[in-house]
Amino acid sequence: MTTLLPDPASAPSQLPVKSGPRTWLRRINSGGQIVETCPAWCTDTHRNDDSGYLDDLQHGAQFNGPQLHIFDAEHGSLPMPVLAGRINVDPYSSDPRRSVPHIHLEPFQDEVMECLTPDEFAEVIAQVRAHCDRLEDVHAQLVKARVEYR
Repeated sequence: MTTLLPDPASAPSQLPVKSGPRTWLRRINSGGQIVETCPAWCTDTHRNDDSGYLDDLQHGAQFNGPQLHIFDAEHGSLPMPVLAGRINVDPYSSDPRRSVPHIHLEPFQDEVMECLTPDEFAEVIAQVRAHCDRLEDVHAQLVKARVEYR
């Protein structure tokens, strides 16, 4: 929930509102102030969100993915996260996909699947799960191939 407030010249613009630890007063660059309140699931610090344009604000919660050691010609191998991402909402976005909670998924570093709905995210999970099941079959084939190879 947000509440628009006037921007009186004499009022300090960066004082936190006393209604709770996840609520703060934010100065809007185009004029005025607003009281921002995080959704219960938001883990963002909002350290730099005490001023800005209205649509700059995001709420989110990061989730990590496993680190896989990927070959790198210069360094041998490097740990790279896969299937990491963020539950995200851009509360003031004019894009209806961004103005409700959604998933930004990084299948691998620097590649993003944006604005996944719950159904779209469920489809990705099902595809990954099916692929992991297939990898179990490939693993069994590898074990058998190594036994036969000796």
